[in-house]
Amino acid sequence: MRYRNLGLLTKINILVAIVLLIFFAISAFLNFRQLESFTVQEATEKARQAASHAIHTREYLSQQYQLTTIQLSVDRYGMIPVVASNRIGQRVATDLDYRIRQTSDRYRNPDNAPDEFEERVLNTFRQNPALREYHEVTKVLGEPMFRYLQPFRVEKSCLECHGDPEDAPNYIKELFPQQTDQAYNYELGEIIGAASISIPMDRLEDQIYTNLRTDLITTAGIFIALITFLGLLIRIAVTQPLTRLGEGIRNIVATGRFDRRISRRGRDEIGLLIDGFNGMMEHLREKTEHLKESEKRFRLLTENARDAIISFLANGQIILFNRKAERLFGYSKSEALGMTIDLLVHEECVSLQEGATEDYLDRKGGELMSRVHKVPARRRDGSRIELELSLSVAQSDGHLFYTAILRE
Repeated sequence: MRYRNLGLLTKINILVAIVLLIFFAISAFLNFRQLESFTVQEATEKARQAASHAIHTREYLSQQYQLTTIQLSVDRYGMIPVVASNRIGQRVATDLDYRIRQTSDRYRNPDNAPDEFEERVLNTFRQNPALREYHEVTKVLGEPMFRYLQPFRVEKSCLECHGDPEDAPNYIKELFPQQTDQAYNYELGEIIGAASISIPMDRLEDQIYTNLRTDLITTAGIFIALITFLGLLIRIAVTQPLTRLGEGIRNIVATGRFDRRISRRGRDEIGLLIDGFNGMMEHLREKTEHLKESEKRFRLLTENARDAIISFLANGQIILFNRKAERLFGYSKSEALGMTIDLLVHEECVSLQEGATEDYLDRKGGELMSRVHKVPARRRDGSRIELELSLSVAQSDGHLFYTAILRE
């Protein structure tokens, strides 16, 4: 009920606001999903670059050792390509708050042992040789984590330490005896391990929500400006013309001046509505003039009639009393209008008690209208007068009214 009583502009603004809020919610949801997807893609790209750097570092060191006379030894253990690449990755990871390491299920260093996720992905790489990378959001210690792996494949330089154990450098044989080591006997192109990148999702989520908050504030500002602008346009284009139309209608109804017209400023639907209203007013003006003319002719006819003419309702209340009736009964028109017809009937006639007129007309109306009757009437001074009565009945707006023509 309260909504129905609101102004048109307020209603339109509420509806526009509801529609825009729905679109705002949909836009926010789609924006969130888009930001989420974009952030994951960005994380994937960063992880891909970090993994590629680790792989290229390992490959570069291997190639350089083959091209130079540098001899690796136990004292130079940190310069072994896999070890050096792994340690460089760990330092980079510290700066980026990432976890970057090399892992293998045939590891020499226990620190490189794969966890359950890495072991599963390494098996996936072996089953799908064409797979170049793998990423997934998993949980680590109950916390969501973005995990990325890119496989290492055995190159010629790798076979020196991981090929035939008989061909391995002495320091490798000393550090990793072939009887207990599992990292020998690799073949060219075989997957030897993978670069593993782990990024905490809370950092990614913080980035998502920060971007989303900025986008929502911007979008909300645009929506508020749009609602304000639409409200202004609706006010100018719709509600103000309708308000002028309503005020014009009220003035016409209050003054009865059907000749007045409401101006319009355009040919839109409101302009057509105003044209229709002006046309209706012209029609009403013509009808009113015709009605006034008819009433004037009727008044002249009744007022100048040689016989007394009295019209009254079914309950006996007089609604018309012409001049001849005034002279005949001695009542002025203003006195007679509103009186009941039984006051004009002499007591010698059939009794018409107050409130019984309608019942009497129901019982005797048909007989009275069938022919002219002589009835005794009573003037204002109480004197008796004999009159001829001709009675007719008509109906208007669902109500009966009677007209009596009286002659001395």
